[in-house]
Amino acid sequence: MNRIDYINKINTNAARFVLEVEGFNAIGNYHINIHAESFLVPVLNEVFGLQLENLNSTQQKNFPAIDLADFKNRVAFQITSTSSFEKIKSTLETFARHELHKQFDVLYIYILTEKKPQYNDTKLNGIIPDNFTFATNEHVIDKDVVLQKINAISATPKLQAIAKLYEHEFSEIQIEQRKKKFENGYLKNEPENISPNMVKITFGSIIYKADLNIDEEGITERVNEFLVIKGRRTIKKLKPTKLVKNALREHKAMASDWILYENCLYTFRDLTSNREPFRNIIDKGTITSLECSEFYEQSEATNRVFKNLLRNTLMQLCFLKDIEWFDKRGTFRFASKNPPSAKQIRWKGKNEATKTVIFPMINKKEGHLICFRHLAFKCSFINFDTDWYLIINPTWSFTNPGGYRESRFESAYMSGIKRLENNNSVYNYFRFFSYYLSYTDLFTPEFPFMKIHKLEPISLSPSLDEQKWIPAKVVEKNTEALPTELEADTELTDSTIFE
Repeated sequence: MNRIDYINKINTNAARFVLEVEGFNAIGNYHINIHAESFLVPVLNEVFGLQLENLNSTQQKNFPAIDLADFKNRVAFQITSTSSFEKIKSTLETFARHELHKQFDVLYIYILTEKKPQYNDTKLNGIIPDNFTFATNEHVIDKDVVLQKINAISATPKLQAIAKLYEHEFSEIQIEQRKKKFENGYLKNEPENISPNMVKITFGSIIYKADLNIDEEGITERVNEFLVIKGRRTIKKLKPTKLVKNALREHKAMASDWILYENCLYTFRDLTSNREPFRNIIDKGTITSLECSEFYEQSEATNRVFKNLLRNTLMQLCFLKDIEWFDKRGTFRFASKNPPSAKQIRWKGKNEATKTVIFPMINKKEGHLICFRHLAFKCSFINFDTDWYLIINPTWSFTNPGGYRESRFESAYMSGIKRLENNNSVYNYFRFFSYYLSYTDLFTPEFPFMKIHKLEPISLSPSLDEQKWIPAKVVEKNTEALPTELEADTELTDSTIFE
């Protein structure tokens, strides 16, 4: 077989490669893209004379923006089926933000389908790192660019090796076998929508930082005056957070959406605005604005600080929705009125429903109030690159008849609830919280510093038969006598609400 025969064979199989990617992508199946990454490693190594490796399989460290890399020759590739300018732009932004230009001198973006005839390089000028060269006409490539390079190869043995790679992966037999595999496996079953216990959140791109400027001596004196009136012991010095809280209270700014770090106050609030009450406790000449990503990507310490700021901002959002922060347990729970009483909330899944979020627990024998049971949740935050999510773990909180202090029966009641609840009931509580925290109407002003988005299920294929993996529930006898019986909460077990 001569040189022309090998080139024709490569051209034929390269065209099949593109058609297969387009076909599977059109029906929402992207497994072929992952397969393509592994196939392209030996091809690009032959064509470009590199030693690329697939980072998804060889590196434990996550490399955003790139899929293949040759660390010795400092060349990186991203493999994608999306040819839009926005995709090129976002790849370069991520590449620059993670300072990958310090590890690689060249970045190629390989379009599995077909690149556009032209891209606006001018709009990329502010994104490309200094002393790094990227031109779309040279560094955005597709099969045609690779075929041009292959056509320039004069060595027949090298062309033979490349032809065998293409033929092995994209001959008619291989494509047919792959199609059967996907149809009999991934595509045979109906997909199932699953909902991880997290919802997307967004916030401003800027946080503000400033030094404190507080009359510590005066505030401490006024706090001690209050303590004397209450018959309590005076203090010599306030802790920094309590100092800030008291300073804000004196300026009638009862807000929690701030945090102290290295003797500076950080908040999403615009400290440059004259209407911002926080300006009363800071040195206005030290106000600095920071990109959020610039701050939380500095180190693990600043990432933890940023997560604490998100939690404190969530506290402020929840306060507006009558959900209070119970510091002792690290939970958010529905707050009681004074005097406390049962509380219900109207909400909507598919249909409208009423959820009781505070229950009075009554001793059935003696008829007196024992405590209140509050629907609650614990939270944490996680980010994937620049996308942030709130993780919600539903739970309960029990308060004494006064409606705030923790009930001495909490541990007994909590263990009883854990025996009664199953995965479906916990999932339904999560659905309720995700709805309630994200809900806004025309009469309620939107919280400006954090937005919780509506729950977006993830499609999983094939669907899972839950009966095959959920263990049988073992109900143990409760050896402790509870003040009153616990019954399973069935308000959210009607599946029609969520369909």
